Amino acid sequence: METAYRSSGKYDRHLYNPLVWLFALWGGIQILLLSRYGIVTELEAEKYIYEAEHLLAKGTVSSPNYWLYSVQICLIILSIKLKLGFVFVYLVQLFFSGLSLYYFFRLVSGISNTATAFAISLLLALNIPYQTFNCQLQTESLFFSFTILLSCYVLRLTKLDIAATVRILLFLIVILFTRPTGLLFLPCVAIFLFFRFFSAYSVLLKSFIVIAVSFSFLYVLNKALGSGGQLDFMLPFRDERIICGVPTLPGFIPINTNDNPNSISGLLYYVTHNPDQFLRLAWLKTKSFFGATRPYYSSAHNLFLCILYFPLYIFSLLSISWWWNHNRNILLYCLSLIMITWLCVILTCDDWHNRFYLSIIPYFYILSVPAVKKLIHKLYSKHKQ
Repeated sequence: METAYRSSGKYDRHLYNPLVWLFALWGGIQILLLSRYGIVTELEAEKYIYEAEHLLAKGTVSSPNYWLYSVQICLIILSIKLKLGFVFVYLVQLFFSGLSLYYFFRLVSGISNTATAFAISLLLALNIPYQTFNCQLQTESLFFSFTILLSCYVLRLTKLDIAATVRILLFLIVILFTRPTGLLFLPCVAIFLFFRFFSAYSVLLKSFIVIAVSFSFLYVLNKALGSGGQLDFMLPFRDERIICGVPTLPGFIPINTNDNPNSISGLLYYVTHNPDQFLRLAWLKTKSFFGATRPYYSSAHNLFLCILYFPLYIFSLLSISWWWNHNRNILLYCLSLIMITWLCVILTCDDWHNRFYLSIIPYFYILSVPAVKKLIHKLYSKHKQ
């Protein structure tokens, strides 16, 4: 591919440019999804449209927890004030989705080579469940894009100066106010930067950084847990729901809780005082989360999801030793994001449409890069023989 790029004329250079093919296929998927679903303003999108109208009319949101979705709400407000319609929101979401795909391609090409970057990025571009959220006026599209942009910036960083630190902090703030689960990126980014840039520092300084980051994360997490609204972190345990909004039991069962269940102390109290139920539900949520399939999907749909995601586990496992020997920091970053998101699901519930799972899919793609690169090399060598 690179040889053809160097030896051909201007027209051929464009023809063989992998980014041209990548975005042509990505654009085709977006057209198909838009023609199939249109711009979705129902279901969860209704909440953010309502909150935007509520904020315009009364100067505040209906419940404090909705401030943690400010980015989407303000984007909808902007479309209303400028009288651009919801197509404006869709185009903004599409822009950041395309931008994140571009930087994702650059990240993977820096780790491996152009052919592998094209293959891995194509998997992301053609991931229909992931790309479908671009059509929906809810927080996931921007959240997915912003988190990829943050990760690409952090993982490519060669110098941690004041300017880079400010950019990372601004990134984290925007992500946190896009979806509250953006909070999960704070410790993962901090851990990566710590091992990437501070491994040679004194024990005292490293200890101070670890303590400061830990307390900051726990403080913000505790505030988010108690932000009010419809948040009830004991509800999934009272009716044993695995999927959010889908109770397993017809009613509530008694569980041991303290006086402040929507807090870190409340969650710890539940885990230590209801260990049997917690472990059983944790296993069921784990199967739901990593299994990706759903009983309410058709057999064909579930088979498609298995084909789409299960090979990633194999490629990721086959790549662990390479990452350990060549770049442990990226391995730590990807695994920490996967583990902390999984832990979040265990302590709450899984999503109806795999939204929590989809947020970590890019990091399975990154982890699988060495194995995919090796596979492409073998196929290319076999083809040349």
